[in-house]
Amino acid sequence: MGGFDENGNMTQCLGDDVLRELNDVFGNKDSPKYKKAKENNIFGKVTNEPGNYNALITAYVAAGVNVNGLGRWEAYLRALGTAQPQGPANIYAIAQTRFTALSKSEGMSTIVHEPQNGGHVRTQPGSGIDPHVIDSPCPMPQPAAKKY
Repeated sequence: MGGFDENGNMTQCLGDDVLRELNDVFGNKDSPKYKKAKENNIFGKVTNEPGNYNALITAYVAAGVNVNGLGRWEAYLRALGTAQPQGPANIYAIAQTRFTALSKSEGMSTIVHEPQNGGHVRTQPGSGIDPHVIDSPCPMPQPAAKKY
């Protein structure tokens, strides 16, 4: 099982507990959990601006995702959303993919990748047959140590 430290860094990638929860809720468009998420789809309210990770957390809670019960997932979303310069765009990309897929009653798959050049979220639209994909960086790159 994955978890997060006090800085939002995954202590053990892949974060299997988080991935399992996301794929359980959003992976099967015929499941009761997906239907609840669709009925409470407020992901479209997440804007592309600083601090938007709070709105994403609110959207996850409304959709029935157990954000608070999954290690330090909130800290990870904060780290993802404040990464410079792409943080707000990371969160917006996730929210827009979730909003679009739920609006179309299409499945989603959440995966992670080890970041090469910063902590960028990658998304891929679904085909109607294949799921939409959200691919998040894990672990988040660490900022350079401050020199005193």
